[in-house]
Amino acid sequence: MGAKVTCFAYGQTGSGKTYTMNGDYENGVLGMYYLGADHIFDMRDNLYQHLDVYVSFYEIYCGKLFDLLNNREQLQAREDAKQNVNIIGLTVKKVSNTQ
Repeated sequence: MGAKVTCFAYGQTGSGKTYTMNGDYENGVLGMYYLGADHIFDMRDNLYQHLDVYVSFYEIYCGKLFDLLNNREQLQAREDAKQNVNIIGLTVKKVSNTQ
């Protein structure tokens, strides 16, 4: 069993994308990233204890890819023989909880 999930925010500057995705944790406003991760770990802890969870975060800005878990290192996207898009060098980290 395995799955890949993408969370995509698109819109003009100042429209609230960052706030919607990140929230304001210090003021008790949970964003989509936190809420989604919390749900994933609740399901894993209750139904699928044997599963591991890995995350990566990248940004597409002005047609360029940046690794958000590695100091915004610029990355390249490549398509393989099966027409799957792969982001070369993207940081992937195993996580065990929402925090």
